[in-house]
Amino acid sequence: GIAYDPSNGYIYVTNLCFKTVYVINSTTYRVVNEIFVGYCPEGVAYIPSNGYIYVANDGSATVSVINPNTNQVVTNIKVGNGPTSIVYDSRNGYVYVTDYGSNAVSVINPNTNQVVTNISVGDKPWGITYDPSNGYIYVANFGSGTVSVIDPNTNQVVSNIPVGKGLDGIAFAPPNGYIYVASYETGMVYVI
Repeated sequence: GIAYDPSNGYIYVTNLCFKTVYVINSTTYRVVNEIFVGYCPEGVAYIPSNGYIYVANDGSATVSVINPNTNQVVTNIKVGNGPTSIVYDSRNGYVYVTDYGSNAVSVINPNTNQVVTNISVGDKPWGITYDPSNGYIYVANFGSGTVSVIDPNTNQVVSNIPVGKGLDGIAFAPPNGYIYVASYETGMVYVI
């Protein structure tokens, strides 16, 4: 995973095999720090509401919260099994984490760093993205080949879109308002 912190200009890269996050200076392109987190860190996101970095630790079933001013982990939040990807909802200020091993999405309040609810989605949710144009969260389900659409107002799945096998990466494209979904198994990118 990779995330950019606009407040300090640093890039945070998860190192899946070594329980660390590399901090890279985006001007000099040099590693300036290495932060130890949980087992098998994958997804990472900058959360603008509190300025912290959130890291999904697949092997620990936790999300590590990093203070970028000190480069220290301030807390570890227990989530479902196999957390892989993270996204921030700018409307409600919550953090959404896919739990691959629990077929769910954990919703975290970054003000308290507590899980407020868990949302059941498709089989083996991997990627996740936020669409600011409609306020929905989109989850790529690797196992079921669907994209679950979550309404953050109710924390309910409002639709499951059949797409294709082995879905992992997913992104919202602001210029056209489309959702792009990558498939590990088919080598295709699907457009919603």
